[in-house]
Amino acid sequence: MNILKSKGRYIIYVGLMAMLLSTSVAFGLDYKAVVIVPETIMRQEKAFDSKQLDKLNIGTGVTIKEVSDGWYRVGVSDTQSEGWISSDEVVIYDDLFMENSLKKGDVTASVLNVRLGPSTDNTRITQICRGDTVTIINTSDTPEKWYEVILSNNIKGWVHSDYIKITYNFPKGNVNTDSIILKQEPSDDAAHIVQLKKDEIVYIKGYVEGCYNVITSADIEGWVESKYITVLRIDAANVNRAGYSREVFNDIDTITAKYLGKRYSYGGNGPNSFDCSGFTSYILKTYYGEYLKLKGINLPRTASSQATLGTPVSRANLQKGDLVFFDTAGRIGDNIGHVGIYIGDGKIIHASSSRARIVIDNLSDSYYAARFMKAVRL
Repeated sequence: MNILKSKGRYIIYVGLMAMLLSTSVAFGLDYKAVVIVPETIMRQEKAFDSKQLDKLNIGTGVTIKEVSDGWYRVGVSDTQSEGWISSDEVVIYDDLFMENSLKKGDVTASVLNVRLGPSTDNTRITQICRGDTVTIINTSDTPEKWYEVILSNNIKGWVHSDYIKITYNFPKGNVNTDSIILKQEPSDDAAHIVQLKKDEIVYIKGYVEGCYNVITSADIEGWVESKYITVLRIDAANVNRAGYSREVFNDIDTITAKYLGKRYSYGGNGPNSFDCSGFTSYILKTYYGEYLKLKGINLPRTASSQATLGTPVSRANLQKGDLVFFDTAGRIGDNIGHVGIYIGDGKIIHASSSRARIVIDNLSDSYYAARFMKAVRL
């Protein structure tokens, strides 16, 4: 990669550490950071529907005091205010932070086995799907390269490197205009490097004077005006620019409640009998078909296929309408075989084969807590 020199400019770099895993928590921090989106909402709690405390504009300096579940608790020196903002809306500059950064990787296989050790001879722990993101914490010294990874549900294991595409530990953005020129420096007269096309993905490494320092998918580094890049926020597909949660699923608990007690039937598609994925398919297609259409989602029939859709979310950040997946086949952490719909208050509604009907259960119940595999937001 071509590393550029700053020529005296104040460049802000960002990395992700082990403490930034989806379920991790870190206290007592004092990292300096800056807002990189046009406007971010500082909230009372680490949730998109939490009370708004303040609005911070691009370039606002903040101090990160705590990291938890993809959120930063920050302080703003100018106003002495404090609250939570989404972690993908700022970049951090701190040498120690960078030294402890970890790699991320995207799964490229339709289904990928996660094993206890760096070999196919080792026991399979679980499976992950195309589009899932893992945190890479180690690389094997075996002839065939394997990565030791941590999954979004905090499961740790090994995967073959052939099926992981390394990505940068920086916020993502995409080009929002027909084309822009990537330059060597953040100035009008800087030398041109390459032309970027509309919707091309870049990784935002820093921000200064209305420009982003970015790295392209081809590993080319340079500068572009920030107005031509849209930051891809964690919940960009599900939360509007003001940060409000998806209102379309607010009534899903009421809608699904009328199906409580309906009979479980393997292969059942409704409306009077269902299996687990038949129930999720029926509810989403019948009551939220327009939403699926607008999102361009063609909902598949099986639980394992449904698990490949949407954006992965942690158990701590579930919202109404999220699909929640489990391994209920007998070997904990083996594969996805069951799906339910999150209806709020830590509960799911699902078609239970053991109880032969539609039921509501708490995710905190030991049975489901132990078998939780992943959750996705459509």
